Amino acid sequence: MGRGVRGAVAAGALLAGVAVGTAGTPSPALADEGTDGGAQPALSYPGDPDAESALVAAEDERLTEVRTVGSLASWTQNPLKSPYRLATGAAYTLVLTSRSQPYTIDDLLALAPQTFVRRPDGAYLLSENLVIESGATLNLADPGGLRLLLASDAQGFVSIVNYGGRLNIAGADGAPAQITSFDRSSERPDRRTTDGRAYLRSIGGQVSIADTELSDLGFWSGRTGGLSLTGTDRPNSGSLYDLADSLKVGAVGNAAPDVEGNKNSPLGQVLPAGDLPVPSVDVDAPEYSYVSAAISDTTVSGNAFGIFVSGANGLDVRNSTFDGSLVSGIVLHRYVVNAVIEKSEATGNAEDGIVLARATTGIVLSQVTASDNHRNGVTMSGLPLATGPSATGTSLASYGNNALSNSQVSQNGRYGVEVIGGSNVSVLANDINANEVGVVVRDVADGVDVVGNNVSDSATQGIALRDGVVGATVSGNIVTGGVTSVYVRDAVAAVGHNTLSGATNHAVSMVGDVGTSSLQENTISGHGPSAVETERAHDLDTTGWRNDTSGWQDTTPFLVTLKRFAQPLTVLWILLAALLLFSAVRGARSRGRKAHPYADKRPVSDGIAVTGTERVPEGVGA
Repeated sequence: MGRGVRGAVAAGALLAGVAVGTAGTPSPALADEGTDGGAQPALSYPGDPDAESALVAAEDERLTEVRTVGSLASWTQNPLKSPYRLATGAAYTLVLTSRSQPYTIDDLLALAPQTFVRRPDGAYLLSENLVIESGATLNLADPGGLRLLLASDAQGFVSIVNYGGRLNIAGADGAPAQITSFDRSSERPDRRTTDGRAYLRSIGGQVSIADTELSDLGFWSGRTGGLSLTGTDRPNSGSLYDLADSLKVGAVGNAAPDVEGNKNSPLGQVLPAGDLPVPSVDVDAPEYSYVSAAISDTTVSGNAFGIFVSGANGLDVRNSTFDGSLVSGIVLHRYVVNAVIEKSEATGNAEDGIVLARATTGIVLSQVTASDNHRNGVTMSGLPLATGPSATGTSLASYGNNALSNSQVSQNGRYGVEVIGGSNVSVLANDINANEVGVVVRDVADGVDVVGNNVSDSATQGIALRDGVVGATVSGNIVTGGVTSVYVRDAVAAVGHNTLSGATNHAVSMVGDVGTSSLQENTISGHGPSAVETERAHDLDTTGWRNDTSGWQDTTPFLVTLKRFAQPLTVLWILLAALLLFSAVRGARSRGRKAHPYADKRPVSDGIAVTGTERVPEGVGA
């Protein structure tokens, strides 16, 4: 239950390369995913950034120590084959070593009679850390329904970490397994994260969780976030040697003493000629890289992260709920491939409901519900991990091939669905209701399909594509309400065969450089200044556009309409036209009168009255 803050060590390369929130920030959110601001900010993280980030580093060091001891032991002539216990800081860690039979609740009672005890109410209390080594399996199940309390209070917190083995958690029929943090002084779940909190984690290996309730677990980082599934980099031998020297574990085999006669400086001495010692554990085995997991009929509530996944291949989550998280509900962070999340919910989380961060690909979200989250319902980022040369030489390629379909996304504080960069992303046949913006696609996304969705009651825009999007298709959607139904800014999209109704400004608005964007065969109704706004678009060719705008009511005031036409050049041309018209009319009237050319020269005494047009004898017509 190590609470002591120990500095980060070089052997941290053993652990997954997972980004951690920076100390001093209000929340350990995935701020590097390129999200911009929104109408509704995420809830602030309630813990202590400085203290919690230091505790994360201490946990990294403890796990590195455990892993190093196991690796060093495998190099000796007497490898550790039976479960053993390590004193790590002020706490103990029980290590379950490889064996053919799974470890059970009864085994834990025998192996740790003082730190794994059954309480009078039938619950089990664990008060030391557990590590499951490669080749070992731990089954957490009880015929009457397991209730497991993980000590987590001012005296310290515990964790269960699967390090390349297998962790199975299962409930009984009608009695789900329950695992929660436990404050031993108050006999209640631990809801404070400032001094750390109990958590579950798998580093590589396999995980199966079914019919289970997990609650109030984890703190600050993804890897200590409550339920964490992370792959691991291959162990760095140089780091192992350095840490082994500091631990004084013992000499390797029959190695000769060093120049000072010290045989207790492991791996740091001269070895005899001949065959080199070979580890009995293959560090290149798959269990040390990707983690795979199957989670079904499980409820996760009140964690720091509902579930945090990185470095995973073959994640399957079904019929599960992730709610009330201090950060986000479901986070697929880095190098997650071939994952399915189906018939599951992410609701009421402080940030996003579901996050597909950069370097995730082949993810299928189907029949999920993401609602009442304080930021986005679903965020899918396909941005590259680097934009140029980097210390790690990371590829500049974008990610994608992800899909969200047949899902409910409603009443989130910012966007319903946000697609940030990437390629070949699909948002298909979803019901997206009452978000600030229904669907946002942005930042050089390529080949995004927004098809067949029902988007309603957005506060501002129904569907928005902006800032570098190319090759997007917006088709077959029903967009109801909002200020603008479809908004395209500095992006290229084919908008066609949609039903757009109830907007209060424009049904479609195109702004900036929209390239070859098109608008075809849409049925448009609503009211506002215009059905289609293109005045702010640059060099947009609207020739051949055909849309049904008969249901649109133009609400532009007369003075505004007049102002549109009362431009200086327009007024000048109108005046010139009026002058020409006036001159033409006057000329026509003058040509209609035929006066005698010398009428004014005739004498008055000749008895003829001068009328100007003809001579009339006196007395006629008198």
